[in-house]
Amino acid sequence: MEHFGLSTEEQVARIAALGAQVSANIWYLHELGEVFAERSIGYERASQMVRLGSLARAGVPFALHSDYTMAPAEPLRAAWVAVNRLTEGGAVFCENERIPVHQAMQAITINAARMLGQESRIGSIRAGKRADFTVLDEDPYEVDPMRLKDIPIHATVFGGEVHEVEP
Repeated sequence: MEHFGLSTEEQVARIAALGAQVSANIWYLHELGEVFAERSIGYERASQMVRLGSLARAGVPFALHSDYTMAPAEPLRAAWVAVNRLTEGGAVFCENERIPVHQAMQAITINAARMLGQESRIGSIRAGKRADFTVLDEDPYEVDPMRLKDIPIHATVFGGEVHEVEP
């Protein structure tokens, strides 16, 4: 399932029962959550957009995508929104739909690879897999979750070639 913008608990249960997986765009919550709350669907529905916590509790595999150019192609920023559920105005929308950092990191790595049917080739660092990964200057599991989006990227490794990021 793509986007996973608005849903009910019953729909989450049905997704789980069907064995489906979700590729969600969490950026809508950050960028448009308050706008939707004020101008169209109301606070209750807008605050529950992209219910990743419900998916996790139901055992539904999910990944995060950006819909670039609609949203920045910045996986750590998507993880930051999923973990903190902050709107652009700084409001926290539906705290019980937050996910822990480890689930957000899986959503932008191995789970994203699974959505593509490529988990045997990419998505984690293992012998026999492609050497495609990002080298971060800080450990996302150790920083304050509010800083996830601000972790500097040192380099990317693609096809085994190191590409350093210029400051």
